[in-house]
Amino acid sequence: MTRNMFVIALDEFNHETLRGLPEQARYTFHSLLPREKVLKADEYDYDALIAEARDELRGFDGTIDGIVTWWDFPSSGLAPVLSEYYDLYGPSLRSVVVLEHKYWSRLAQRAVAGEHVPAFAAFDPFDDDALTAIEARGVHYPFWVKPVKSVASYLGFRVEGPDDFHAAIGALRDEIGQFGDPFDQALERVDLPPDVEAVGGSACIAEGIIGGWQCTLEGYVSHGQAHIYGVVDSLRIPGVSTFRAYHYPSQLPVPIQRRMAEIAEKVVGQAELDHSCFNAEFFYDEEQGLIWILEVNTRLSQSHCDLFAKVDGASSQRAMLSVSQGRTPRMLHRQGDFNVAGKYFIRTFEDGVIRSVPSAEQRAAVIERFPGTRIEIDPTPGLRLSEMHVQESYSYELGRVFIGADDHEQLEARFEEITAMLPFEIDPVG
Repeated sequence: MTRNMFVIALDEFNHETLRGLPEQARYTFHSLLPREKVLKADEYDYDALIAEARDELRGFDGTIDGIVTWWDFPSSGLAPVLSEYYDLYGPSLRSVVVLEHKYWSRLAQRAVAGEHVPAFAAFDPFDDDALTAIEARGVHYPFWVKPVKSVASYLGFRVEGPDDFHAAIGALRDEIGQFGDPFDQALERVDLPPDVEAVGGSACIAEGIIGGWQCTLEGYVSHGQAHIYGVVDSLRIPGVSTFRAYHYPSQLPVPIQRRMAEIAEKVVGQAELDHSCFNAEFFYDEEQGLIWILEVNTRLSQSHCDLFAKVDGASSQRAMLSVSQGRTPRMLHRQGDFNVAGKYFIRTFEDGVIRSVPSAEQRAAVIERFPGTRIEIDPTPGLRLSEMHVQESYSYELGRVFIGADDHEQLEARFEEITAMLPFEIDPVG
């Protein structure tokens, strides 16, 4: 008898990856809530989304055996509430909020791994004296400012001086409510410590600059036991903060990976996360021998699922399904078709209007040339890039390419050839 798994905003790309799992025949996958309401909306009503999801589930003629997501908020905050309604395995909303509220998460990190946390301070973006308050708490130039709840580096700004800060504040004041308002609705369902309650969900955080070798640890917690099953390197474009690619497996020294895993497990334990996947982002400063924790997300990274499938033989979605059923995952290891795999971003740094995107024939030619490659293209002809939904502050993401190879050098060479085979025509906008 198959089990009915409800995936919030299930998309075809990730559905295809799910269907490639060895145990996929045990499940029937259903999409819960339309993508445009939980991923592409200009504004979100958290409570209304919960009500709509419950109506949708009540109308289902069958058992409800699991509710999962791999998307950021609001999806990550919907699954725990819905799972509790139906007495399903899943994390508590409080544990999710602890880790996803960037200020509360820093407090939890500092409690168990303080030497790996940079200086930080919460502040009100609508406070004209916010900069004075930030400096009084020991955060000095240069530093990052970002909302306590955001998505995909949206509204994150590097601040080198007062001019940068005031420019960032202008953007934050205009846009912070998109995620801050629904996050406040989620916070109302949780008992908050006084210092977090005073900050709320529409505040910001300033953090000292950390850097070095960046990577993400993918793991899960099952019945109180946390486990890391893979480490993915995050490669940035030189000179900027923008991601260029993700590579799996990591080339980071194994002792450093193990130390990072110990830190991540302490942090998710401090938050009391359970029956959940998570991913923890770190920096390793090789020159100083320092490990810095950036953040912990309370879900697997869907960006990495195909990489695990290519290298290990099964998508990391396997972990998500297992913990949603109260089982400890049994992950495959190095049984895939490739030694290494990468997710590469196709980006541009200038605004413009899309004239044309790679055709179906051009994409098919890439896949024929490099079997196993997967391609996602975002914009459509006629779209202005600055009108795309939730982009990072410094570039526009045109698409993504998932590639497998024998080694890292071949991976890079394949991406260079593939990008030449996938042309975009963009009319610049002054």
